[in-house]
Amino acid sequence: MSLIRNSSATELVPGAHRAAFLLDPTWDFLNHGSFGACPRPVLEAQRRVQEELEAQPVAFLVRTLPERLEALRRRFGAFLGADPAGLAFIQNATTGIASVLGSVPLQPGDRVLTTSHRYYAVRRALDRGAAAGGWAVDEAPLPAVVLDDDCVIEAIFDKVTPKTRLLVVDALTSPSALRLPVERICAEARQRGILTLVDGAHAPGHVPVDLRALGADWWVGNLHKWLCAPKGAALLWAAEAHRGATHQAIPSHGFQLGLHAEFDWPGTFDPSAWLASGAALDLHEAWGGPALMAANHALAGYGQRQIAAALGIEPPHADSPDRYGAMAALRLPLPAAQAKPLYEALIKRRFELPIQPFAGAVWLRISAFSPYNVPDQYDRLAALLPTLVRGLA
Repeated sequence: MSLIRNSSATELVPGAHRAAFLLDPTWDFLNHGSFGACPRPVLEAQRRVQEELEAQPVAFLVRTLPERLEALRRRFGAFLGADPAGLAFIQNATTGIASVLGSVPLQPGDRVLTTSHRYYAVRRALDRGAAAGGWAVDEAPLPAVVLDDDCVIEAIFDKVTPKTRLLVVDALTSPSALRLPVERICAEARQRGILTLVDGAHAPGHVPVDLRALGADWWVGNLHKWLCAPKGAALLWAAEAHRGATHQAIPSHGFQLGLHAEFDWPGTFDPSAWLASGAALDLHEAWGGPALMAANHALAGYGQRQIAAALGIEPPHADSPDRYGAMAALRLPLPAAQAKPLYEALIKRRFELPIQPFAGAVWLRISAFSPYNVPDQYDRLAALLPTLVRGLA
């Protein structure tokens, strides 16, 4: 335990809140990063909202919902360092990305830049937009293991052209679990007159977020991942200059009536995930807030080191632990084609974690959510992997 107890995380005991989750105890669930896991108190809050909705749907949706969303916006504005006027609730980061791509005034011949570590769904959204709008997508090839911020900045801005209008970049990458220097990236883009969209899908509750300091033109972030809100709760933020021209991907009654009017009402829907996100934030703060994030980071580092030692490989970013957060990734000594067989072998043994082909090899990504994950889970994975990897090599 001493390996994962440091700084302000020392008071948090891994696994102490396991009973708050409905997770199947027969699985080693090491994939909080994909969809999160919603605790019982938050699910109960959501159920109360749903019952209130069904007791008088018109009064709830027409007369009380706008005021409740406004109160939540103020609270999340404080949490994320953002002007609430620029925050809009959405269902997920993918919806936010699509909304922004449909709002940026891109012209035929313009170019949008992203990186080789971008989320696959984002690349597909970019390709669809490019095909429909006549603009093009460029991809900056970041190294699989990032050694310093300068190499990220250089790789991205070496791909800028006079036609580059928008840069789409991750705060925390999905396949490689990297924290990218998004503040520096946004500042450099701003100096060059390039708009920025930050995909912060993993950011809320995972790492500190200060949207005023970030300086992006748009940002999206999920509340149902590391903040443990119900599935379908996320936020879009737009800088003041773009709020009037940022439109919901699905137009409804509020179209062109302002950011909140457009996004608060995407058509008839169940807003209980949004409204229960306040209970998720309550729990995040009760479990320590910054101390919780530090404990998750420490546990991810422990798991990465144990797995690397068992496989006899060097853990990425061993000398720069700030490069990752509560997720950590390892490049395994296997060709990319073996990703699916390894994933299936782990599923048979009831280990849930992403195994992906990336950068010509197989990459394993662990998540660490200290309220329910414990060191023994990473120890068991580390003990199992050498045999599986040898069998597939």
